Amino acid sequence: MAYIWHQPRKRTPSSEPTISISQKFMSLNKACVDKYFKDAEYVKLGCDFDNKKLIVIPLEKGDTGGLKIIKNIHSVSEYINAQGAFERFNLTDAEKKVLPQYQGEYKCEWDSENKGIIINLKK
Repeated sequence: MAYIWHQPRKRTPSSEPTISISQKFMSLNKACVDKYFKDAEYVKLGCDFDNKKLIVIPLEKGDTGGLKIIKNIHSVSEYINAQGAFERFNLTDAEKKVLPQYQGEYKCEWDSENKGIIINLKK
């Protein structure tokens, strides 16, 4: 019997700051963390319903009034458990999973007025 082996591709981390949305989480790649969230432990997450945009604002050190950034020592990214926010912003289905049209990777766009990252959900 001859086996066919699966060889996982090694992904090189993007040098472009990005945020990915999956069924329950937002992942911040290393470039995004280093540029915008280096000293933040928590973020505030908001939604502009009319324009289909999210905003992720890093909170000052010591401010714990938001969603925790979960540091992963075994990965090149950090993540936020945003399931409750996704539900609140009507981005989920009946099973509380993010709808496919909102899942994916988004480039980071800095909003200097609100001091946060804008995620344009209109692809």
